[in-house]
Amino acid sequence: MQWWFGSIGAIVIILIIFLLKKWTRLREFKIKTLDISVIPLWIILHYTMGYRFGVSWVLWFIIVWCLVGATLSLFLLQKKWHWRSFWYKFWEWSGLLGGLLLFIVTIVGFTTH
Repeated sequence: MQWWFGSIGAIVIILIIFLLKKWTRLREFKIKTLDISVIPLWIILHYTMGYRFGVSWVLWFIIVWCLVGATLSLFLLQKKWHWRSFWYKFWEWSGLLGGLLLFIVTIVGFTTH
């Protein structure tokens, strides 16, 4: 299996989720495509990085991201953010970070290939 199949798989998974939300009854729920794709993005990032570079630093990314979330929660929850809205936004930001890291790993992988 080629290492870049993970990146293509992530795009396919997000498109499938998007199409299912558009054409099925999932559109009635208040759940977004990014909410569903957080965990698959991080798993695909782990395998893509491992296949391409031989080592995956995803655990370290997640640990640092959780420390960032803990720090943000201290500041933003004191600024009168509701804890549910903060953790929901943090979940969305986690999906965006996973997608961004997958994009960066794919670009770096192709340039060093």
